[in-house]
Amino acid sequence: MKLLTFLFALLLCFTVNAQTGTFNLGARNAAMAGASLTFGDEYSLFNNIGSLGRVENHAAFASYQNRYGVSQFQVVGAGAIYAAPFGSSGIGFYKFGDDLYSEQRVHLAFGNKFQMVSLGVGVDLLQYNISTIGTNRALAIQFGGVAEINTQLRFGAHIFNLNQAEINSETGEKAPTVMKAGISFLPSEELILNAEVEKDLDFDEVFKAGIEYRIVDNVYVRTGISTEPFLGAFGVGFHPKNLKFDYAFSNDSRLGSIHEISVAYSFKK
Repeated sequence: MKLLTFLFALLLCFTVNAQTGTFNLGARNAAMAGASLTFGDEYSLFNNIGSLGRVENHAAFASYQNRYGVSQFQVVGAGAIYAAPFGSSGIGFYKFGDDLYSEQRVHLAFGNKFQMVSLGVGVDLLQYNISTIGTNRALAIQFGGVAEINTQLRFGAHIFNLNQAEINSETGEKAPTVMKAGISFLPSEELILNAEVEKDLDFDEVFKAGIEYRIVDNVYVRTGISTEPFLGAFGVGFHPKNLKFDYAFSNDSRLGSIHEISVAYSFKK
């Protein structure tokens, strides 16, 4: 069983883009199939640090994800954001896998908003561990931004591993470099329409689209799709006062279903 788990973990490295460098987190993001570049919420710490400067309150959050019904492929992540007048800073932790194969990330970031534009920069300590081979580490730099073109249109962009960090000096293997760009259209206060394209230098482009609709105060429904492989997703959110509870279900056409649940708390300044 351990051998099968190990082989499946290696298969994931080559077939699942979300495990090769994006490190996306949060059920809101997952319910929209990853189309969340322009969201200025707590999870921008993982999804696009360019939106970090738009986070107005201190916050703490955590998320759990189970992939394909296999406990060895769970994702856990957590973080905290400190919002100051001169900008917002954050620290986060992410882990995928178990003792046989795992990917871990410790993340520090800072973002600020200048009129209609917000920018962010981050440094990540990446760790990849394979029990039969050993552990490799690398430092990766990421950069992102979001521009509010008008009250209804936003544009976002992000690049992870800008420095193309090397994770194995003997083989010359580098950590994945992933670029994303996307737009959000807000036709009303209740509705958000997102579209994005993501490009890992070693994989084909991935196209994503997502919708979020607030059906009543503090209650949201979401859905989305993405390509390479095809993935369909939906989810719900309940945001009473300073708390946020979100759930997402998605189905990977190659590997199966994914569940994610997230919780966040904002500390009013």
